[in-house]
Amino acid sequence: MKPFYLETSLSIAFFLAMTTSILAQTQSIIGLVQDADSKEPLIGVTITVDLGDGDIRGTLTDDAGFYELADIPQGKHNVKFEYVGFKTVVISNVIVTGAKQARVNTVLSEKADQLQEAVVRARDKTASHNDMVSVSSRSFDAEEAERYAGSRQDPARMAQNFAGVQGTDDQRNDIVVRGNSPLGLVWRYEGIDIFNPNHFAIAGTTGGPISMINNKVIGNSDFLTGAFPSEYGNGVAGFFDMKMRNGNYNEAEYSAQFGLWGTELNAEGPINKEKKSSYLVNYRYATFSIFQALGIDLGTDATPAYQDAAFKLNFPSKKGGFSIFGLGGLSAIDILFSDDEAPTEELYGLKDRDQYFRTNMGVIGMNWRRYLKKNTSINTTLAYNVQQVKTRHDKIFRDSAVYTRFSLLPVLRYNMVQSKTALHSQLNKKFNARSSLKAGVMLDMFNINFLDSTRNETAVWNSETQTAEYPWVELLDGDDNPLMARAYGNWKYRLTGRLTMQTGLHFLYTQMGDQVSVEPRLGFTFDRDPTERWALAYGNHSQTQPTYVYFAQFVDSVSKTFGQHNADMGLTRSHHIIGSFDKKLRKDFRIRTEVYYQSLYNVPVEVIPSSFSLLNQGSGFVRFFPDVVENTGTGENYGIELTLEKFFSKKFFFLATASLFESKYTGSDGKKRDTDFNGNYVVNMLGGYDVKVGKTGNRNIHVGTKITWGGGRLYSPIDTAATIASGTQVVINDNLRNTLQFKDYFRWDMRVAYRTSGDKVNHEISLDLINLLDIQNVLAISYVDDPNLPGSKTFVEEYQLGFLPSFFYKIEF
Repeated sequence: MKPFYLETSLSIAFFLAMTTSILAQTQSIIGLVQDADSKEPLIGVTITVDLGDGDIRGTLTDDAGFYELADIPQGKHNVKFEYVGFKTVVISNVIVTGAKQARVNTVLSEKADQLQEAVVRARDKTASHNDMVSVSSRSFDAEEAERYAGSRQDPARMAQNFAGVQGTDDQRNDIVVRGNSPLGLVWRYEGIDIFNPNHFAIAGTTGGPISMINNKVIGNSDFLTGAFPSEYGNGVAGFFDMKMRNGNYNEAEYSAQFGLWGTELNAEGPINKEKKSSYLVNYRYATFSIFQALGIDLGTDATPAYQDAAFKLNFPSKKGGFSIFGLGGLSAIDILFSDDEAPTEELYGLKDRDQYFRTNMGVIGMNWRRYLKKNTSINTTLAYNVQQVKTRHDKIFRDSAVYTRFSLLPVLRYNMVQSKTALHSQLNKKFNARSSLKAGVMLDMFNINFLDSTRNETAVWNSETQTAEYPWVELLDGDDNPLMARAYGNWKYRLTGRLTMQTGLHFLYTQMGDQVSVEPRLGFTFDRDPTERWALAYGNHSQTQPTYVYFAQFVDSVSKTFGQHNADMGLTRSHHIIGSFDKKLRKDFRIRTEVYYQSLYNVPVEVIPSSFSLLNQGSGFVRFFPDVVENTGTGENYGIELTLEKFFSKKFFFLATASLFESKYTGSDGKKRDTDFNGNYVVNMLGGYDVKVGKTGNRNIHVGTKITWGGGRLYSPIDTAATIASGTQVVINDNLRNTLQFKDYFRWDMRVAYRTSGDKVNHEISLDLINLLDIQNVLAISYVDDPNLPGSKTFVEEYQLGFLPSFFYKIEF
């Protein structure tokens, strides 16, 4: 069936593409230019594009900072921004197509020393959009999220290609930064920290199989991996600072896409052209059932059902403006093993039960911007965010003689709902060319409603009724409205034209555990010349624990009483220190290396001596309920990272990243061990090449590839006798935790895309070949039912995703 699927898909798409008009085209480049420090619009900025042979197209920004460069030929162009007293910026490789206007927003920084020689600094697309960032950051946009082979148009999987990030788990898009648990990551959306924005997300985690955030609505966004500026708090590993782009304020544009990951519709355009207000709407609906019918192996026999949507309405003005935005997703899957005639290679779910799983998440908000007076602006966002995770598990008891004969026992029920009203208000003040301040407050008022019960799977004899019973145990019954309040200030001072200091404080108070934290931040950047930067940064950071763990109730092993014994858990804390070197060897090629050390302390570990630590949690589909914990655990992560990158020019790009690291922790038993995420190394190599087809140059074939190679998963030796006796997997003892390792992870992906730009319509057909060599990367060892010996179990290796062809067809008009 696969050859038929591939051949038919390509034939249809190429036919559609070849019917597109091939007339030569021009299009406009539009955007907004602001002061990097005050965020005010800059009036009269000169924007030019050099087309060669003396043909230079130019324009100026208007009194609201907007511009339009008209009649720019299709292709890739460099856009230069010049303004008296400010550093010149060049944005390279801006793609212009026939059916959609290109959008380029940027910020300009005032020169610290007006007497210094003007320097043209080519700003590449990797530079952070946050001027307070010193180290460990990477910007990205919708184009980048779509270009990388194997990224499945998922921003999180795209980020797994960056230095310091592990991407060796096919079933989830967890962000493992420098050996930290994914729990340490924070998703920020339009200035608000939000709950997990992934479909099929487990409560308390930050990743999942499929992202709700569609790459087509992403604007200029940042990914940070350490020593964060003071506006980032309640996170110890990384921040995904996502911004939605605004819709086109000049003309209406539409697109539709059909592919493996869903059917999508996108619409954008002006609400009022004169005022440059706009709308942007995106919707996606899952189409997995169609591709499963074609024999495509998705790693599950169940049919995932999901849908998501996003929108943004933007109303700018000369004095600021406001916008209304929203993001939401619904997902459901029923993973049923009771009907299997033999054990399967199902990638998801526990194989001894039927599982019914539902997740919903949504955020809606409003952003208000105001330019108060010269060099001062305020930006305030108010939003409501809600998440629901609901499931039911029915344990399968198979007949000892016939595998297909069974009975079901309900063993798990939970409905976990959390919501919050969030406020984030930020003041930007530029005192002069050298000195600027960013300060703000954030308030989160939570509403918690958790219900969770599990059933004893071993029968208990009731002497009064003379019957065997399976009693229920209530794990969660949480109903509370805790408050979290944060405040920060970040001061940037240009000591010289080359040396800049960023320093600040972050304050956090949370009613969960009644905790307070005051965290200093400090960073220096030194620009030796326009092509070379050195940087050093320090940050003290803290983070609350997964919310449901505070409300877990159980009979503890210390006092033998039932209750919420971990309601007073403290914050996990860490120190970051990072050194960075960044060198542009050519205008389209750079090298970057970073060395880092992270010390984690106040980590929750169990009071009774054990190997448990929260540093090992948050990466799977199972929640965790520890015994009584105390904040006495520690951990450390250290390593070196290297990035070699050629930006898209002369028809190709490539990105190579390598990370060597150690990730250790100490539990309450006092023994230092490898964390679950200590793979020791990860290497990514990806690139792409574009070929123009035809005389007019409006047809394009793109070929991309990616290789990921990383250390295998760590695991603990299994106590075979105890496992057979109990029927569930048991490790030998805590002393041997994480002393074994699966073979190294290796995956090769390829991408082939054909795009044609017409007068009013663009077509694109894309085919991703994920795990092209069908490598069997080991996920885990499981103890499952043995079909050859009904009533008994056996140990088997579970493998990650095999070969997966991922296809989409897109039309823009």
